[in-house]
Order: sequence, then C-alpha cells, then structure tokens
Amino acid sequence: MLDLSGLNYFAIAVVWIIYLIVGAFWYSPAGFAKKWTELTGIDILKMPQKQANAAIMNVAVSAIFQVVALAVVLNSLTVSTIANAFLVSFLLWLGFTTATTVGVTFYSKRDWRFIGLNSSYFLLVMSIGSIVLTIWK
Repeated sequence: MLDLSGLNYFAIAVVWIIYLIVGAFWYSPAGFAKKWTELTGIDILKMPQKQANAAIMNVAVSAIFQVVALAVVLNSLTVSTIANAFLVSFLLWLGFTTATTVGVTFYSKRDWRFIGLNSSYFLLVMSIGSIVLTIWK
C-alpha cells in the first residue's frame, strides 16, 4: 500500500533542486552538451529563448513528479539503508527510465549512445535522490 504519511517535503524540495542543478550541468557546455548535440542534431544553445524556456519548465515540472514518486516508493517500502535506497533507485531506473528510453530512442532513429547519455543522468540523480530521501526522513 502506498504510504504518503511521513514524507519529508523539505527533503523532496532539496532533491528536486539537486535534479535541476545536476541536469543544468549535465546538458551544459561544461558537461555533455556537445555530445548531446552530436547525437540529436539539436544545439541547445542555439534554440530560440522562448522554446528553451518552455523546455526547461517542462523538465522542471517532470522532475518534481519524479522526485515525489521516488519519495513515495521509498517511504512505502520503508527503505532505511543507503544500500537499499540505491537498490530501489537502480531497479526503478532500469525498469522504468531506461526500459522506456529504449523504444523512444530507436523509434526516433538514435543509437545506444543517446540512451547512455540520457539514462546515466537519471541513474545519477535517482541514486543521489534516493540516498538523500532515505537518510533525511
């Protein structure tokens, strides 16, 4: 049964900010923007400002949904150790994030490197998020 009691909303907000900060770096020129541009043919830095802002807003909103869902799953499973937090995040990442990315990637005629670049971001933030949410109850 899903357990919504005992959620630490401050920790959820902090993890959400972590998602945004890591994502901002991940897809920046200091991170993997060049590789992402190579794999997609889209230069994020050359996007019209209105389109870029809309994309960022959509990513931010979807990230909060992902963080809340992660918090609810961890809370409902009563995860209490870092090892279990990582295991849960890994299974969710593999079974939901990466598995759904495979179809989208190949239907849009991209290769495994695209999955690797995007999916590894989610492995990182979901792992960090799970650990923070588990420790900070």
